[in-house]
Amino acid sequence: MPDHDDIILRAAKLHFEEDLKQEDVARALGVSRPTAARYLALARDMGYVHTRVLPPRSHAFLHDLEVALVERYPQLREALLTPSRADALDPGNTAARRAVAAELAERAAVRVDQLLTGRRARENPVVAVARGEMIDAVIRRIHPSRPLPKLEVLPMLGYLRSREYPYDANRLAQELARLYAGNYEWIPAPAVVPRDQADLLRSLPLVAQPLRKLSEDTTVVLTSLSCPYLTDAEGKQSLREQTLLQSGMVDRETIAALAEREGAVGEICGWYFTARGVLDPPGVSVLGLDPTRLRELARMPDRTVMAVAGGDPDRFEAIHAAVTIGLINVLVTDYLTAHRLLEPDG
Repeated sequence: MPDHDDIILRAAKLHFEEDLKQEDVARALGVSRPTAARYLALARDMGYVHTRVLPPRSHAFLHDLEVALVERYPQLREALLTPSRADALDPGNTAARRAVAAELAERAAVRVDQLLTGRRARENPVVAVARGEMIDAVIRRIHPSRPLPKLEVLPMLGYLRSREYPYDANRLAQELARLYAGNYEWIPAPAVVPRDQADLLRSLPLVAQPLRKLSEDTTVVLTSLSCPYLTDAEGKQSLREQTLLQSGMVDRETIAALAEREGAVGEICGWYFTARGVLDPPGVSVLGLDPTRLRELARMPDRTVMAVAGGDPDRFEAIHAAVTIGLINVLVTDYLTAHRLLEPDG
């Protein structure tokens, strides 16, 4: 039997670090939801969890920075900023980064609902969602203003795992559709496949239909921005466990070469990009929304390509490159990242 304190600590990690809901924590620990809630309360009492408050910034202060960003980067149609924390810039300070990430998710959730339900919203919106923890955090914070029975939600790429995974794009598409009483469609195929098999898979009707709709009909894209490396508290870098690595189709040495020799600084759903453009995945194809099409959508005045990223110095080059080459037209970030983007050499 595990020690009682160990169970409480594990509950805290599942809830506060992995963002699992209380019912999911209860399921993971094999206990009831009230017991899981009691463990989380005990975690605070025992000092395992500390809550910090983000420093406030006035609406006018943030608004001025938002305007400056759009003026500096003409590819951006809109910038949405949140407060930040200086200690989020410290390598390995995951607690501070999570606090900023929660603010970003809240800000993005409000804007997504406005895009889908506001006066200027399309009658039949089609939303494409990326995979990952940040997108899950955004969707969990959305409070729909009204049902959207004609809404369609699609994943930006196929499956990476054969079992349920909380940050899978297909699952997140289903969850967003459920919130609005809308519709969703899966891409019933692996996310990453050998290049010589991609055309065959794309020709299958079950795969071709959602891929066509993803490319032709998408009106709103919701994605995060990642980067090749993660810096720990001691300043050491390691490769992030991203789409291509998780697929098992591309090895670490190949990903490292993309960063070191090709200059890859950012990643969206398996596609790496530099400050000059997008790189082809080495030897494989990603079944999903092509980055060339993503850039085309970002140039259209009636389409929204929203990226949510900030509070993490490792991701700055990815954010800067994404706005520079026009992969996105709406950026949700924090004010410290915005300040750096506005620096003369930013």
